[in-house]
Amino acid sequence: MINAQTFDLLHLIACEIKQCYDELFGGIQVIACGDFFQLPPIKGVFVFKSKIWQQYMTEVLVLTECFRQKEDAQFFGALNEIRFGQVSDQTIDYFMTRCFEKDENLNNKYTRLFFRNVEVDVYNNNKMKSIKHEGYWFYAKDDIKNPNIQCSFHIPATVYLKLGAIVMLVKNINVEEGLCNGSIGTVILKENNAVWVNLNKKEVKIECVKEEILHCTHAAVGSRFGLPLKLAFSFSVHNAQESTMNKDVVQFNSKAFINSLYYVSLSRVCNINDVFIIINNKLE
Repeated sequence: MINAQTFDLLHLIACEIKQCYDELFGGIQVIACGDFFQLPPIKGVFVFKSKIWQQYMTEVLVLTECFRQKEDAQFFGALNEIRFGQVSDQTIDYFMTRCFEKDENLNNKYTRLFFRNVEVDVYNNNKMKSIKHEGYWFYAKDDIKNPNIQCSFHIPATVYLKLGAIVMLVKNINVEEGLCNGSIGTVILKENNAVWVNLNKKEVKIECVKEEILHCTHAAVGSRFGLPLKLAFSFSVHNAQESTMNKDVVQFNSKAFINSLYYVSLSRVCNINDVFIIINNKLE
């Protein structure tokens, strides 16, 4: 989802570092990989509209082998129709078999995907209210060296948790142990400045950690010390774009403001039977 402006800026920075101004990234070899049929940048225009991209990125390889849906060829073919925006009546009927008007009969531990953050917040808050256990607030501590620099942290400023809450790690803690950004688990115990989470079939203690925002000189311009977790009963399609999910409950409560949201939301799983499409479901 990198935009054209960011790509140009990275090029200029690399050229300055290498003191070479007539080659892409100052002569540093670059391999760019992505799918322009998926979500566009949050801000700005697609990276391929960059003048630097058009000047230098001339060698293109098209990847054709599917890995996520390789065991379900029909599902892969149907998703590709949505991806290209050429959907047949047969594919519409195919996905209609996975449509439900209510999610009451679905496992409430299946993660819900929404198009808009406001829908994510409403669903997560409602799920928290339904949990009878006592709730606990965790407050992060910030240390901003330069107030003129806006620091954007992955660790939330505040997080409200209960035993039984579904949460997601927002930072890599121990990649070898599977404690990485995007991992989802269930809160099972609370301690001071820490919680125990059932994650990847293991009981893991998640403690407050430090996150730093670095200047180009590697000096920290700001830091946050807090719990690296956020609620994950549901999250936005944008947040799920890089994920492969076991079950995918897609909430079509509102019309997609970007057509590619439909493809990305439906393609997070490996098999058609793991997709559950909810339509006309009111968030109360």
